[in-house]
Amino acid sequence: MASMKVSLANKEKELDRLFDADTAKHQKLIDDAIAYDLTKFEQEEKQRKAKDDAEKKELEEKKQQLEAKNKAKAERKALKELEQKKLASNNGAASTTGLEEYKKHMAAIENYKKNIKPKLQDPTFRKQCFEARRLIKRTIIQIQFKNDVIIEKYQVLRDHILSVKNQSVDAFHVLLNHLGKALMLQVRQEVDGAPFSAYFLAKLAALLSGAVPEFQDYLYGRLLKRCPYLVPNYFDFDSTLSHDEIKKLLHYQYDSEKKEFQPFLQYAPKQRCYVMFFAALITTVPGSGFPENPFRIGLGWTWCARIMNMAQREITPTLIHGFLEIAGNRMVQAYPRQFPKMLRLLYDQVIPTMPIHPTKDNVSAISVLKMYLEDYFNTGNMVPIPEVMKATV
Repeated sequence: MASMKVSLANKEKELDRLFDADTAKHQKLIDDAIAYDLTKFEQEEKQRKAKDDAEKKELEEKKQQLEAKNKAKAERKALKELEQKKLASNNGAASTTGLEEYKKHMAAIENYKKNIKPKLQDPTFRKQCFEARRLIKRTIIQIQFKNDVIIEKYQVLRDHILSVKNQSVDAFHVLLNHLGKALMLQVRQEVDGAPFSAYFLAKLAALLSGAVPEFQDYLYGRLLKRCPYLVPNYFDFDSTLSHDEIKKLLHYQYDSEKKEFQPFLQYAPKQRCYVMFFAALITTVPGSGFPENPFRIGLGWTWCARIMNMAQREITPTLIHGFLEIAGNRMVQAYPRQFPKMLRLLYDQVIPTMPIHPTKDNVSAISVLKMYLEDYFNTGNMVPIPEVMKATV
């Protein structure tokens, strides 16, 4: 009897052991299944996230491509309009929008002539302005390519002009007008013989225009007046104007003794000086800590489009070449898609329409412009005029 009880107890223990083993086996299967499901879920979640990220990246890339495509399309449309649209008014002798902009800038100068200049008849006021102007003339002729000198002269002129403004607003405008004229004279005298001077004169002008906003119209108005080709305005739309009257408006210098205007070969390089100054002005970056340049590079695009869209003149190749020697590479950087196309248009379609001067005085300029563009097409680089004076051995 006792042995039966022991046997029964052993069987119960064996059954318990088998039950526990079976339970553990099933529990392991359950745990393995849960772990598998968790791993699978994590992998699927990781794949889903990667897929979402990839789709999001693809959408962003497509969005950027679409934006770039739309921008390029808009640029092509604008360029096509500029290529096809000829100025209806004045038979292409002047840009109507250019004339409007010119008048806007000249309004400050006209106001000066009408309301401030007459006050110079007063001896006391005239003496005050005369003394104040002396510093401007002396400082302008001392400017040079060294950056520390440019900054020094800028600070001297800025402080002087603002000091005069605190004393007399009228005297302040007299100085701004005088400064604009003095800069244009310096451009005319220096840039032809030393083309690199366009850079430092432009930097001084940009700094002053940023620091003294009222100076902007005096500077740009004077520039457009001295170089009508920057409008562009050729003045040959008015049949009542004589050939000599047109030359006078275009700022040909007149020799009163010889009673004749300067020849084309003397005139064209002087106008080129102003265009080179303009090119340097719109590409000047004053640098950190200095006022922002108010004359943006977009002015260069607008001018190129206007002058290429109008009937070509004998002086055009000289002016465009001067512009490209200063601003060409910067224009390509600013408009990497469209400006190269504009240059190709210039070479293929515009240059062939450029008229030859009666004495063939612009044949060389046309050839030089063509070779300059050919070098660019072959190398991808427009050799700029150096910003500093060449070292002498």
